[in-house]
Amino acid sequence: MELLPQSREALDEYVTPSIDDVEDLLRVIEGWALRAVPECVALSVTLLDDDLTFTLVDSSAGGGRPPGGSEPGAGTRSPSEQERRHALDEAEWADMARERAFEGIASTVSLPVVEEGRAVLNIDLYASTAHAFHDRIDGLVAALGAWQAGAVTNADLGFETLRRAQAAPERLREQRLVDVAVGLVAARAGLTTDDALDLLREAAEVAGIGETQAASVAQRLLA
Repeated sequence: MELLPQSREALDEYVTPSIDDVEDLLRVIEGWALRAVPECVALSVTLLDDDLTFTLVDSSAGGGRPPGGSEPGAGTRSPSEQERRHALDEAEWADMARERAFEGIASTVSLPVVEEGRAVLNIDLYASTAHAFHDRIDGLVAALGAWQAGAVTNADLGFETLRRAQAAPERLREQRLVDVAVGLVAARAGLTTDDALDLLREAAEVAGIGETQAASVAQRLLA
């Protein structure tokens, strides 16, 4: 599988004290996934504390492309009355979702990884056949250290994690802007960084602007 260009960009900028090498983690998960599910055509790992997603895609298998090369959401139609009646039927829902799924993706599984009682990672696997994960989830859970009770199948046939991975570099740029502003506020006001972040968020709420915009204003005023 190939690393999404935006994931490469994000990885080049991402520094974390908890995970030494995110790309190594992705490659280890890729190896486990492909051994257990050869039909796997894409995978995403989301670092929940940072809300960052990194994605690997087998482009030769069609993973990551909308049907017919269209953009996500293009050519959608309003659901019929019959579709609405069967919206709660899992099999019907899965069939309808596959019709709108990205080319090359026919089934998915989402596996949370829990440490000390809280989810720290989410692993999403995407396969090219509808039953690729049948009878394989137990093995994946054991290999990946995931939480079996939290496993969910076919919840992301639209490959939403791809969109989040594409947005990761911008999220990192915004976070860096906030971090710099927090450091300036903390130094100027003699606060801890936690208190400075709270102050920045309060200022953003009062002003009716976003946290990133408030950080940009703070940098102009304090730099």
